[in-house]
Amino acid sequence: MADIISIETGAEPVRRLSAGRLRLVAFMAIAGFMIAGPVAEQVFGVQSAWLRSWTMFSAIGLGVIDASFEIRQPDGTLVSLDRFAMLGAPRNGKLKWIQNREQLASVIKRLCSAAGQGADIRVRARLATRGGWQIIHTDAENACAV
Repeated sequence: MADIISIETGAEPVRRLSAGRLRLVAFMAIAGFMIAGPVAEQVFGVQSAWLRSWTMFSAIGLGVIDASFEIRQPDGTLVSLDRFAMLGAPRNGKLKWIQNREQLASVIKRLCSAAGQGADIRVRARLATRGGWQIIHTDAENACAV
């Protein structure tokens, strides 16, 4: 009869991450980082340049007015009117966003004053609503003559 002697070395083979497991670990790390930013800010109140915050808006832009302006040239053609250049206002100032009808009326009045007596300025304006764009001003008539 033969005796079999087993010798254990105590060393285990080195385990390597397979390509699939490496991709899974990378995906989990990236997903965790993406989730950590909003959770840190919204749950714990932590604000950091390293963690991206995220806030979902359901009503952003509602009530904002999109307006375009044209001025009639002496030869009768309509050309686009740059309200910033005409009023000498910075592009990142108060004229950037027209928030309501009163501001639109104020901008139109200022443009008519800057253009001078007898100016023919046409305005196309629409208001952002939940149901879509609502036309509030068409270019059918001279806005300065009203």
